[in-house]
Amino acid sequence: MPAPRKRVSTSLRPSKAAASKLVSLCLDMEELLNEAQDAARVVHLIGHGLREFVNENEARAVAAAAWNACQKVEALRRMWHDLFKAAARATAGQYPD
Repeated sequence: MPAPRKRVSTSLRPSKAAASKLVSLCLDMEELLNEAQDAARVVHLIGHGLREFVNENEARAVAAAAWNACQKVEALRRMWHDLFKAAARATAGQYPD
């Protein structure tokens, strides 16, 4: 039995208006990402500072949880950066292959 034929599809490319809106949304997100990253770093520093005042295990738990948050915010920032670059290229009419 012959294999089913595959549909020839064109790549999906956003319109310039959609790409422009995406760039705008990315710019709006940047400030919130900065604030989230700063907050996670502050809690991480607080966790290290707590070692003088509370049990070592409690301070370590706070610092470790904050470090995990820092890593996740950084991963989110990398994804945001890739999205922003792609949207900016689409707005300029340069589509990645």
